[in-house]
Formats: sequence, C-alpha cells, structure tokens
Amino acid sequence: MSLTDEYTALLIKQYWEKPNAFAEIELNASTWDKVRAFLASLDNAFDLDLAVGAQLDVLGRIVGIPREVPDVIAKTYFGFSINPDSLGFADRFDVLRIGGPFFDKFSTPFTALQLNDNDYRFFIRAKVALNWASAYVSSLERISIQDVILAAFNGRAYVVDNLNMTLTLYVSPIISLERLRLIRRLNLLPKPQGVRYDIVIQAEPGFTFGFDNNPNSVGFADRFDSGREGGFLARKVI
Repeated sequence: MSLTDEYTALLIKQYWEKPNAFAEIELNASTWDKVRAFLASLDNAFDLDLAVGAQLDVLGRIVGIPREVPDVIAKTYFGFSINPDSLGFADRFDVLRIGGPFFDKFSTPFTALQLNDNDYRFFIRAKVALNWASAYVSSLERISIQDVILAAFNGRAYVVDNLNMTLTLYVSPIISLERLRLIRRLNLLPKPQGVRYDIVIQAEPGFTFGFDNNPNSVGFADRFDSGREGGFLARKVI
C-alpha cells in the first residue's frame, strides 16, 4: 500500500463522499510519497556495489581516493618508425594524427589517469580494507597487511617481513607496471608505522624462472615444443 492510499484510508466518515477532501489528501500524500521514495533510494545510490558517477565520487572523497590519479600512465614521446612505442610528426591536414612531444628530462615521464567507475569502485574497496587493517603481516582475527595486498592485487601478490623494519613485496608478472604505479600513487600498500617497502619484485610461484631444485619454478622454454613455455625472469622494479 502506498503512502497516498494509507492517508486517504484515514479520512473520517463525513468526508468519504467529498471528492475535494480526497483530492487534497491525495495531492499532499503523493508529494510526501515522492519524498519518501527519494530518501529510500539513497541507500542504493550510495551503496558501493551500485553507486555510479557523482555518488561514487562522494564515496571516494569519504575514504580518500581521488578519481584522477597523477603520474601513472607512461607518456609516449616523439620517435621514429623503428620504435613501436613512439609517435611521429603531427599532420596539419589530419586532426586525428597526433604528434609526439619531445622528451624533456625536467618533466615527469608519466601523465594522469582518470579512473572509470569499475576501477574506482575496486580501489575504494581496497582503501576501505587498508583503513581497517591491523599492523600484523598476517592475522586470523583482524584484517592483516597480507589481506590488503591480496585485495589490491586480486590475489596475485604477497608481502614478506624482512625483520629489519622493511617489507618486500612480490607481485605477479601478470600485474602491469601501470597498475603497480597506480596502487603506489593511491597509497594502498599497507605497512606499520616506521616500516617501509624496500624492494618490489615481479615474481610468482608457477610463473617465475628457476631450476629443478625449486618445485615452484618454471624452466626454459622449448623451441621445438610450442606448448612448453619458459618462466618469467624475476626482476626488481622498485
């Protein structure tokens, strides 16, 4: 039953046959009904799983995640055709052909990234986990540093305590450097007070190259067997 029906049902008997009385009650109650429906819709509008656009921006501001993240996307500079990652000259007769800027050692090599709703929602959720995390690398009772790392990297990373006030982060080679820069820019790497990440290494069991004394490593590829892929060489990226 709507709010309008509830109020018209409350009319006392002498007004039952008065159309003007019914019309006035229906007019006022329908306005209140719209207000009630609007207030009820706020629960969904600001639900992290359902919010979009401006509502998602509000949630981002509450937890401290910006929609535009500076210095994430690597710039593409002017170069020649032998370099597939470069841009050539612009064309004054073709507005769709954009030229590459010349490299400037005094400017940042990265540009800003505007997060879409899906990515923004993901990183807001990761920041909420970070805000709730404890200072323990692992814990069965509270959200731990390891839990936040798993959430931020979709389960493709883990952290090791070096027992000297530093942490080492191991990230799967599947995770792009762009995403790693994004997570660092958003300050989503949890750590206790006074502790720092000294090294970030791209490596993952089952993907990283190694020798047969390590059952979690992958060996060389086979040029005569396309189904046998070689391991990814572990590398320090930070």
